[in-house]
Amino acid sequence: MSLKTRLTLTLAVAFIVIVTIGGFLTYYQARASIADELEAAQASAANRVAQLIAELPATRDVAGKLQGFVRSHNGDRDIRIMLIDSRGQIVAASQPARIYADVSEWFVTLLSPPQPTRIIPLSGLAAPVTAVVVSIDPRNEIAETWSDAIFAVLVLTAFILVTFLAIWIVVGTALRPITAIKDAYEKIGNGQIAVRVDPEGPPEVKDLAHGLNRMADRLGEASIANRRLSEQLQRLQDEERAALARDLHDDVGPLLFAIDVEAGAIMRKLPADETSGAADRAKAIKANAMEARKAVRRILTELRPGVMAGLGLKAALEDHIQGLAERYAQIAFKLEVDDATLPAPVETTVFRAIREAVHNALKHGLPRRIAVRITTNDESLSFCVSDDGGGFADSQKRTGFGLIGMAERIEAAGGRLSVKETVLPAGVRIEGSIPLLHPGTAHEGEEAGGARS
Repeated sequence: MSLKTRLTLTLAVAFIVIVTIGGFLTYYQARASIADELEAAQASAANRVAQLIAELPATRDVAGKLQGFVRSHNGDRDIRIMLIDSRGQIVAASQPARIYADVSEWFVTLLSPPQPTRIIPLSGLAAPVTAVVVSIDPRNEIAETWSDAIFAVLVLTAFILVTFLAIWIVVGTALRPITAIKDAYEKIGNGQIAVRVDPEGPPEVKDLAHGLNRMADRLGEASIANRRLSEQLQRLQDEERAALARDLHDDVGPLLFAIDVEAGAIMRKLPADETSGAADRAKAIKANAMEARKAVRRILTELRPGVMAGLGLKAALEDHIQGLAERYAQIAFKLEVDDATLPAPVETTVFRAIREAVHNALKHGLPRRIAVRITTNDESLSFCVSDDGGGFADSQKRTGFGLIGMAERIEAAGGRLSVKETVLPAGVRIEGSIPLLHPGTAHEGEEAGGARS
């Protein structure tokens, strides 16, 4: 649940609690107020009845006096006056005001206080009327409360809606930069450390944005430092491999050539009818020397720094795949490479990664098909090496030194590497991507690559 939604729900719960408490307090206050109002009205009516009783002895027209008294209470809001005879029959009754037509019965029942009726007996002068009944009718008071309640509910509803709308807009505006910060964190987590966010919003959110930008700057600096360190280590490794290749070429190569020449000389000097087997042995020595020279050439190819200067990634891969196709005739190799001019460090890193991936497929599986694909755009280079060699064995994990070294080289170049098994056909797919360097960096990398070669 988002922070915006949680804040809205919290405010909604708070409003509900406040309205509920306010409703109970208003209910008890309104009920008490109505009871006080009705009690005062009944007491006032009782006083007027007492005054009427006091005036009856001096009244000549008692019946007219009583009827006039009843009529004087017509239109009264809360009191109804009735005259009853000795049999309890209503002789006359006032007509109270009726302004409660729209009041719901449940509301009347909810707020009606106890309604005692007062019966005040009259003297014999009032015969046949024997008593005055003073009853209260709370509906008009409740109707007034009902109108006030409707108005209060409308005002409160409008207030809540306006408040919610204002809070929704303010919170949405305040949290919008947080969404951008969250997206930036996700991009950084996916390796896009060049992302930055504009500091906007409340001061706290601006501080978060500044902190994220500083973190991204530090990560960028660390990535550049790691890349330079990786290039230095790779350069040292290339120099060591180149020195070893020179030693093999300059020292072992001539010795193997000399063995081949000497074996040929021995074969030529032996008589044609020689039966001791020396000729066959000399021939075997010559053949072994030839195989040793081929092995040395293959080792020299492996020891050379990845992409030779001036050759290019596509040509280097085509040469490497062609050599593998000659050695593994039973395997179908497929190579797809976009024509693109790439920085030398990127070419070297990608060449080594693909070479390691292909050799892993040949070493640990039984593939019948190995496909290599490289695509480039303005921002990055992506490659994929897939095979149908059966996938990883139970005892083989994805943490071999070859894969670890491959991943380290790709990550040092600012890229990412993923290794996954495929089902149809069963095999392994290695995918990687490397961001292309800016022109200045690429130029420096090319100079460094030229120095290494």
